[in-house]
Formats: sequence, C-alpha cells, structure tokens
Amino acid sequence: MKNKVLLIIFYLFTSVCLSQKYYTDSGLTEFDGSKAAFEPIKAKNESSISIFNIDDGKIAALIRVSEFNFRLGLMQEHFNENYLESNIYPSSTFEGSIENFDKISLDDNFQEILIKGKLTIKGESNEILAVGFLKKNNNKIELKSSFSVKLSEYKIKIPRVVFKKIDEEVKIKLNYVYEEKN
Repeated sequence: MKNKVLLIIFYLFTSVCLSQKYYTDSGLTEFDGSKAAFEPIKAKNESSISIFNIDDGKIAALIRVSEFNFRLGLMQEHFNENYLESNIYPSSTFEGSIENFDKISLDDNFQEILIKGKLTIKGESNEILAVGFLKKNNNKIELKSSFSVKLSEYKIKIPRVVFKKIDEEVKIKLNYVYEEKN
C-alpha cells in the first residue's frame, strides 16, 4: 500500500512539468453509510488531494482516511480502528479519467461527464463508473460527482451488532475545486 501511495504521489508531482495540471489539497469528500431508520453515519474530509490534467482528462486523488470527521468521536474511532484500519491503510486512492474529455468545450457552466477509473480502499481496488459535473471559471476547475460503493467489494466487514444501522452500499460525494498548478 505504501508503494502505491508513493507511486501516485510521484505521478502527481513529476508529471506536472509535462502538461497543464490543476491541483487541490482541500477537496471535499463526503460519505453516507446510513440506513434510513437509524442514526446518520456520515463524515466529511475537507483535505482530499487531487490533480486534474486538463490536456487529457486524467484524474488522480489521494484521500487520507483519518481526516474524515464524524459528528460523534466514537463513530470516528470505530471507523478508523475497526472498519478502515487507517493505521494499516492510511489512504484511499483514485486513478482514472473523464471519458471523451474535450478541454475546448469547458466553460463556466456545469457539463455532465462520465468518470471511469480505479478506486482503492483498504488495499482493495475496483473499477468504478460515475456521473459527474465539470466547469471551468477563470483559472479554476470545479468537479462534482456522487456514486455508491459496496463495502463488501472492499472487504469492509460490518459487525452483526451494527449490521442494521450501516448500509452495505455507501454513498460518496465529491466537490473538488482545482487551481492551476505552475
């Protein structure tokens, strides 16, 4: 896992010189693993790191698991220690691209896009396909997306005691505002 994180960081920062990149280290990643009738199980991470290559539509992201904030400290503790094991798997990553990306069509109105790539959580990687929205305003690019993942696909086990409270399908929302990286 450490090698994978180092590889992504290497990709993010060494390829900046080769093309026009946009970067954020304050991207918002949220998840909701709540079942309707029970207490909300939601968290936010406002320090997601991502780079977007405007020349080819490639996206890479690094999300530090321990940076997710819950409204209850006990939930955060269980999330880090029991479910995602952030001491062993400190980061989740995404590597992918926007399908049929055309930088010329980018303007200050959100355009619907399709994002395809590999999401890695807790050392398990799976292909995802997500609808998103992208716009460019001055020197900033904003990306919004939401999609769902199944916990079992990432070998995240839900103890029987809380099985009725935590949804097997977790909803993830992203809102990243990229700035041009020189």
